[in-house]
Amino acid sequence: MPFAPCISVRDTAASIAFYKKLGFEADSSAARSGDDIHMLLYQGGFCAMLYSNADLKKWLPVLADSPIGLSGMLYLGVEDFDGFHGLVSQHTEIIKGPLTEHTGQRVFYFRDLDGYVIGVNDNAAFRDSDLGSKYAETES
Repeated sequence: MPFAPCISVRDTAASIAFYKKLGFEADSSAARSGDDIHMLLYQGGFCAMLYSNADLKKWLPVLADSPIGLSGMLYLGVEDFDGFHGLVSQHTEIIKGPLTEHTGQRVFYFRDLDGYVIGVNDNAAFRDSDLGSKYAETES
């Protein structure tokens, strides 16, 4: 099972609106009454949780003194790399790329409203690369 991030945000409504502009969907059905936590989906697949920073500090008090953000990045694989790049560039700054890495992977990076850096990978380029053939998912 891959890691699934739960990212702490200042304003979940603003974050949901931002991600919806980029083609994501939000589903709040898993939240208990009064919780400000939301599943973030891309093309029907779960990719992360958005959690109100205030609520997260109550849920896990060990994080109470932790700032919003992280030292690293999150990655998202997409089928329509060029189309998604075009959409993202209309709503936020592209901070790096697009570029093709030495592995053949195409990638670009943008920052969301809370400063999280999101790297976007081209699924088709990955599948066609030597690395992709090594780690390709097989259908059961």
